[in-house]
Amino acid sequence: MTRHLFVVDPLERIHIDQDSSFALMEECQGRGHEVYTCDTDKLGARGSDAWADARPTTVRRVIGDHVTLGEPGRRPLGDFDVVWMRKDPPFDMQYVAATWILDLAPPGTRVVNSPDGLRGWNEKACVLRFPELTPACLMTRSAAEILAFQRDVGGAVVLKPLSFSGGAGIVALHPGDLNTNSLLEISTRHGQEYVLAQQYLPAVTAGDKRVILIGGKARGAVLRIPPDNDLRGNIHVGARVELSELTAAEQAVCDALEQPLRDAGHLFVGIDLIGERLTEINVTSPTGIQEIRRLGGPNLAAELVDAALAS
Repeated sequence: MTRHLFVVDPLERIHIDQDSSFALMEECQGRGHEVYTCDTDKLGARGSDAWADARPTTVRRVIGDHVTLGEPGRRPLGDFDVVWMRKDPPFDMQYVAATWILDLAPPGTRVVNSPDGLRGWNEKACVLRFPELTPACLMTRSAAEILAFQRDVGGAVVLKPLSFSGGAGIVALHPGDLNTNSLLEISTRHGQEYVLAQQYLPAVTAGDKRVILIGGKARGAVLRIPPDNDLRGNIHVGARVELSELTAAEQAVCDALEQPLRDAGHLFVGIDLIGERLTEINVTSPTGIQEIRRLGGPNLAAELVDAALAS
């Protein structure tokens, strides 16, 4: 019997029409596979023997009654064919510790995405590896450096905290904004925390494109058009979604990322593009596969399960 373990946040609060983990569980369940779930606090190891205190899980598309959890039981990670690390950030030391435990999964168990890759590819900072693909970027915790960067790029900049997801904490600094100093203090915690500053791309008003890559290859995309009162194209803050094709320049970005992503062990990735420029590489718990399917695109949950089991 094929078994899957999903390391996820509490399922009671997920959005079943958006959450990629839900779609993946549904796909596994539809194939007759066994599905188990746990949070990171239920992972542990003694010596090199790693386990999960996991619960058998059944999902259904009924809002408010979408999950049934069985009794928890301790299972070695080796009991599972695939472990899907789908815990949402914050990317903190508790998250990192969980990846250390997942490192101990035996060779016959595939961990998606690779624990080493998750540690090494911060979703905001990793774009610094590809300056030829991105808008101008700066990582610092210095307010003075950010202000100098803003002058250099000649306009607005976007500040992104490094540890969060879903657009949390992202702000834009516009020249002459009287809130600038306060926003810098809040974002850097008075110079105690790094942020990624990116040149503001006016094309964001036309949409932020989420592209899903499986094994490094682009397999589907949606354009997320932000609401009039928000700069973020995240679906949960009200962005409108349209199925989208890739331009030649966008496909070139994906092609440039394919081998580095494969080398890092990233099977399931969601990149963000604005004006054909790379702004983020999401590797922890990408979303978008449900929207792509609902709008007439391919069944990427099925492709992901096939790819995970084939590896």
